[in-house]
Amino acid sequence: MEDAGFYRADINLKTSSTSTTITKNYTLQIYRRLEQPKITLNALASENNTCNITLTCSVEIREAVKYEWTPLGEQTAESDGKSRLFIFWTSGDVPKNYTCLATNPVSKNSQSILVKNSCAGTLMISGPPWYALISVLEMLVIFSLAGVGFYLWHKIRSTASRENNAPVVVTGILGESAILPADIPDKNKIDNINWASRTPVAVVTPEGTAVNIITTHQNYKGRLNVSSKTYDLQINHLKMEDAGFYRADINLKTSSTSTTITKNYTLQIYRRLEQPKITLNTIASENNTCNITLTCSVEIGDAVKYEWTPLGEQTDESNGKSRLFIFQTSEDVPKNYTCMAKNPVSKNSQSILVQYPCTGIGEERALKEGDDFKSPYPRPGISKSSNLWFILISILIILISTATCFYLRYKGKKDADSSFITQGNTGKEPSAPADNRVYDEIVIPKGIVSTPQKEESLNTIYYTVQKPQKVENSYSSNTKLLGTSTSDFVI
Repeated sequence: MEDAGFYRADINLKTSSTSTTITKNYTLQIYRRLEQPKITLNALASENNTCNITLTCSVEIREAVKYEWTPLGEQTAESDGKSRLFIFWTSGDVPKNYTCLATNPVSKNSQSILVKNSCAGTLMISGPPWYALISVLEMLVIFSLAGVGFYLWHKIRSTASRENNAPVVVTGILGESAILPADIPDKNKIDNINWASRTPVAVVTPEGTAVNIITTHQNYKGRLNVSSKTYDLQINHLKMEDAGFYRADINLKTSSTSTTITKNYTLQIYRRLEQPKITLNTIASENNTCNITLTCSVEIGDAVKYEWTPLGEQTDESNGKSRLFIFQTSEDVPKNYTCMAKNPVSKNSQSILVQYPCTGIGEERALKEGDDFKSPYPRPGISKSSNLWFILISILIILISTATCFYLRYKGKKDADSSFITQGNTGKEPSAPADNRVYDEIVIPKGIVSTPQKEESLNTIYYTVQKPQKVENSYSSNTKLLGTSTSDFVI
């Protein structure tokens, strides 16, 4: 039995110029052949003419033994290296053979038992009904204790196995260094250390107070360092493909024996986080409430977690982004919201001042800065398409009103100018002079009068002018002249 355990073969290949070591690992497991299992029967009678039968199957040496029953009963339980089969039997049931098969990785053996009404001739439970209830409770307690015991036993064995073989988790930053600790109990007995991952990595051998490193894969050339004091392996200039499983086979040698200690590692590599980006999206409601969505994200991030300070009404994290939902009214004071992005090697944050953004350019900001995410809060007011139609109709009404005003102003000015022009027909005397007469006063300057004339009370001349086809106006300080292209002015 002491031959069981870990074995390793270091196959050293040598050519004329180089030497290579191939390491193969083995685990030897040793088991005993199983003897024939033993079956015991236990029966408990109940007042409803039912016999509760328990069959217990076990072997003396219980190393990785599994049990199987044929046929199956109502319930099975396995604990303490034994298997129990529970059967409910009535007086009308025919006898039946039950077989227990015990197996381990190297052998198997079985035993059978003929089961009939084993409660015949035994004392039946009688009395008040709560006697039967007590019996049922006793069975439940037994089953529960057996299940709890099996669970604890299995958990202790699993925990011990994980503690012995659990890899050491090492975290590294892309482009920087990571150290895989050797933790050698006696460094004076080191013969060599074989480091391996998906491929061999390096072979480390002590040379006096220093160490000799033979890199066995070109991917690690020039990137490995080993401490001569601790023999820890340092990998520099980390790449994303360096992440994964690593193993160190530490060979210790004394004068009489040699021992190999194997240590497992899991190397995780992450990028340093850049400052996250926050975008804002708003939807206005009729009740003077602004539904705000803040979206926080980083461009390149591995295993990123987000935290908001302060928290809003609700948060959601999906697709590498975190969203914070806020309800704000115009009476609320502006508030700073901070998004913290973290991964196992770094953290970074960004803040945004949020005030009531649903007035002025709030909706425009949402259209420019918002991403494809749709807020979960419906907008009870007017939709964006309705807003667009409303704006277009308003602009159209303004243009029509402006054009109408310009037209009326132009028409009024034209009518005012034409009021100074007499209207008539060429070659015809007007039939109603009163309708087409224009009265004007012509003042005669004194300087141009050569002979004295008798002053009249009023120097007024009445003349009817026919309506011209083209009218030219000429004005002086004292006289207004009306003429046409075909007739002269007559006094």
